[in-house]
Amino acid sequence: MEGRGRSCLWALGVPGTRPAFCRTVSPGEKRAPGNSPPAASSGAAGRWLSILSFLSFAVCVSYLGRFYQDLKDRDVTFSPASIEKELVNFCREARGKENRLCYYIGATDDAATKIINEVSKPLAHHIPVEKICEKLKKKDSQICELKYDKQIDLSTVDLKKLRVKELKKILDDWGETCKGCAEKSDYIRKIHELMPKYAPKAASSRTDL
Repeated sequence: MEGRGRSCLWALGVPGTRPAFCRTVSPGEKRAPGNSPPAASSGAAGRWLSILSFLSFAVCVSYLGRFYQDLKDRDVTFSPASIEKELVNFCREARGKENRLCYYIGATDDAATKIINEVSKPLAHHIPVEKICEKLKKKDSQICELKYDKQIDLSTVDLKKLRVKELKKILDDWGETCKGCAEKSDYIRKIHELMPKYAPKAASSRTDL
């Protein structure tokens, strides 16, 4: 008798981890080749669609998902006006690709377009963020092009082996610059100086600080 198995997708490039999205495959259920989801019921297909949406709009789904959870945790009133105000404030702390997402949807002061209502209105009705991101793609295709960069494990990485571009990226993700830095050693020194503030766990595990 054929046993149950697992069918998985990997979300590559998501900060902090590489989570496996898996579901149990029942006996007799057909597996699709590679990383494709197996043939399944409409309910299971819906779950896989959510997973594929996450992989396609990783930054959008992840960021808006955290924002939505933050609103729930703080018991914020779910009205378009309050959500729009909260999103603008939430975006003030965004860095890197997440800041770019905020720019595209019009939640930053320098945004060229304003489609923030395409987020606030559906979110006020608890529409899943995957569906919101799908619709945002139709407004601005650049949103679906946002992917997280490969994350550097600051607790173990040998900073001396990184390129200057990568060292600058670490500082940029922290919202910092290295004024007057001319040599790689200058950037490494700056990262060592700021790591306890922005990456305390990584800093505490290193022996070179």
